[in-house]
Amino acid sequence: MPARQTKGLDSNGGNGSRPLQSCRKERRPMAFMFIDSSNGGINAKPDREVRSFVMKSARNKKPWSTRPRSSKTETLTGEKPRRLSPSRTQGSNEPPQNIAPLPQLEWDPYSAPWVKHPVTSPRSSRSNSVFSSHSSNWACESPVSTSTSPCVGSDHAEEVYDSLHPTLLGMACQTSLNVSLTGSFDCLAVRLNADAEGLLHQFIEASTPRLLPIDPHKSSEAAATDWFATCIQSPIGAPFIYATLTSSARVAKLDPEVYKWRAISEVNMLLTDSNKNTDDTTIATVFMLLALEEASLADPRRKGDERRWSKSVNEAHLSGLRTMIGQRGGLAALGQNRCLQVFILMHSIAQSITTFKPPYALLIDADGQIQDYRSISLQSPNSFTRILRPFQNLSIGRALFDIVSTITIFVSDLTAWYESGICPVDSFELQKHASLLMYRLFDWYEQNARYQDQSATLVDQSICLALLIFMVNATEPNALSFGSRLSKTVTKLRKSLQRVPLLRWTNAPDILLWTLTMGALGAKGLPKGSRATSSAESELSFFTQYSYTAFLGHDNSVASTDLELLLEKMRTCLWIPSIFDVRVKRLWESMGLCKAEVWEWEELSSSSEGDKDQVVDDEYALGQSTTLRFFSAGGGKTRPMRGTT
Repeated sequence: MPARQTKGLDSNGGNGSRPLQSCRKERRPMAFMFIDSSNGGINAKPDREVRSFVMKSARNKKPWSTRPRSSKTETLTGEKPRRLSPSRTQGSNEPPQNIAPLPQLEWDPYSAPWVKHPVTSPRSSRSNSVFSSHSSNWACESPVSTSTSPCVGSDHAEEVYDSLHPTLLGMACQTSLNVSLTGSFDCLAVRLNADAEGLLHQFIEASTPRLLPIDPHKSSEAAATDWFATCIQSPIGAPFIYATLTSSARVAKLDPEVYKWRAISEVNMLLTDSNKNTDDTTIATVFMLLALEEASLADPRRKGDERRWSKSVNEAHLSGLRTMIGQRGGLAALGQNRCLQVFILMHSIAQSITTFKPPYALLIDADGQIQDYRSISLQSPNSFTRILRPFQNLSIGRALFDIVSTITIFVSDLTAWYESGICPVDSFELQKHASLLMYRLFDWYEQNARYQDQSATLVDQSICLALLIFMVNATEPNALSFGSRLSKTVTKLRKSLQRVPLLRWTNAPDILLWTLTMGALGAKGLPKGSRATSSAESELSFFTQYSYTAFLGHDNSVASTDLELLLEKMRTCLWIPSIFDVRVKRLWESMGLCKAEVWEWEELSSSSEGDKDQVVDDEYALGQSTTLRFFSAGGGKTRPMRGTT
């Protein structure tokens, strides 16, 4: 029987004539099309039943697609992905020549909204290996997959949204985006109806202003918008579009799984094509799918098998992204795509700070070195003798002092950037160097963490960990909370301080107060009521008691310390007044170090009902960090920075 012709929507919401007609005339006949029930034939069934019957039959065979496979396509599918220039930017030290062919991503069977049986085979779903590049039995291809060409075969795409996607209630859905933003929807790789267009519009509107936390002036918004438009308009942009719809549906509290499944299906087909498997858009899609899966790790509703499956899928996405970046030639090879390069670097370093595991991607030059911010700044360390002298008085190691000197220059430029929007470099360079400086701190700590019996090294470790907390706060000026991201850093700082004699800080008491303040600031933001080994209350109480012992003696009644006096002490250290003054004032009040005042800001604690009785392991902390960063309703827990709009 003739197949049902998909109802197309042009950019004006109509289904009239479009410039795609010339493309349609050249399409090749489909090898298979769904049965149409409109004529009421004796074999006619409702479309859902037909789809279910077809898919159930297909699962008993090898992976298939609705599109005919030409001999050329089959040849490309059988080829191994090309290997590009060796990369030295991977988080691991594995030789680039040992990088395996790109595996296919895995689909989550626990939340399929309209397929009762997983597309993956039962054997592979139960396997401990989530990546099996040698087996095609579980290749996740969409039975209604559209052409990756914006024109060819676009009228064969099944209009799945009308029957599968819930109507968007209470949300002003645009029928199309601004033409200058994404151009005409007629030539996208995916046919969108009004609801899907609304989700896509909302994703771009919500995401572009906050992709760079270090940019409160939103100077990067235009570049971020262009980057999204490039990915969406790409001939191979179908999986990226589905990934953005997944993200937007999640924020809108709609079921995102059908979009997520389609994204994985489409990207799997790109991974089999050596001409497309390391394309910028393909890498961006896998990166977004990784962020989505990470966010699922903090979902309290996922327990038992579902949580274990989420962890395995997350590891699969991470492994796939690492492989793709390595085969591309490392992050340095993405230099022409600054948005993607900086986003991945920022995410990779945030992962390391959260889990204290090596980053999966790092930006280094051809000599294996990290670019030094001092080489591009107009300032000299000699201008900051007052800040650096206390660190010299503590006789910290040369390598750490070198990092402190660079951070001092960076913070000076960052302070001017926040206040006036003027800086020697743009916001992308600032964000890049912020991540690189945090990596240098992480790397220094990892190399020196084994020296636990030397008080001098323990002082250095304490300063290094306090600097990490400082840098996370300094580079996200509008964040109200960091969730569990700093949990491990705070715990390590507490353990380090417990082993340092108080007299060791005699030559620089202000650095000790600054270190304790950073530790308390990190502990203040941890979720309350969790069943973690070290709860937020115990961590914060340690820094509070240590502060009393060090500066106020044992008389806890001394709570009238002058607030401005404390702030003056801190301003001789690394400090950004527009960020830390308000945060620290309230912190000191809660610790009892100064008199309480009335403030307009909300509590900085990130505790919520969802956090209570939740075990904060590495995966949960990572998922919560990603959720707060990318998927919080209303753009995340943020507040406007003082002096900005």
